[in-house]
Order: sequence, then C-alpha cells, then structure tokens
Amino acid sequence: MTEQQPEQEQEWLTATALEEELTVIFRLLPDIPAGITTADFPARIEIIWTYQSPNESGMPGPEDQQLMNQFEERLIGVWQNAGLGYLTMLITGNQMCEWQWYLKDVDQALLMLNEVTDDLPSLPIDIHTETDPDWYAYSNFMQQISS
Repeated sequence: MTEQQPEQEQEWLTATALEEELTVIFRLLPDIPAGITTADFPARIEIIWTYQSPNESGMPGPEDQQLMNQFEERLIGVWQNAGLGYLTMLITGNQMCEWQWYLKDVDQALLMLNEVTDDLPSLPIDIHTETDPDWYAYSNFMQQISS
C-alpha cells in the first residue's frame, strides 16, 4: 500500500469578508487534492484560537501572529507532510483564527498535536471535531463563495 503524499506547493485562494465591520481574511484550499479519496480523511477538525487584537483592526498582534505561524507550521509538518490530513481553510480576523483540517484519525492527530506543541506556552485554542467523509462542509463553503 502506498501513502498518498499531499501536494506541497498548492496555491491558496484568498478572500476577505466583513464581520461586525471588521475585515476577516480567508485562505482556502482551492480544490480537493487530486488523487485522494475524501472518505480516507473523514474527520473534520476546527482549531479555534481566540486573541485580543492590539488595535481596532481585529487582527492579531505581532507576538500572537508569530506564535500562530509557528503553530500552523508544526501542524503542517506533523499532519499534512506525514499524510495524516489536509489543511483546507484558515480564517483570521475579529479576534479569532480558525484552522480547518480533514484528517484520517483524530485521536492520532491530537496525540501528535500535543507532542509538537509541548514546548510552546499554553495555547488559547478550542478544538471541535465532526465526521464529514464527503467533505461536505468544505465543498459547501467553496460553492457559496464561487456563486
């Protein structure tokens, strides 16, 4: 059995929206990666990081942004590069950053998450999971923004 390796250099779509008069930035995977079966990555996980913006923009300050980037890089390294999942969406703005992933195995992924963030300060994150083998949430969102 051969592991499907995710495409490393896929272009992201970006979009903006207004939420409570604040700009929210979306970074979106443009398509379901070629050559995968969505049912092999049935778990949708949302990681929500709340922060206090240092100004009225609602965007994270430099220290929060640096820690968020470090967190995301570690997740990509341990989940995506290992073939465990795909980052499909990142939403930032209005005091919140949210990563949406599709994963093969939530329990394994959360163990790996704990290992790779062990040396970081306590992170202000909430994690929500659901089963979505057809990637309905992702497909539905992409359909709405392209309409």
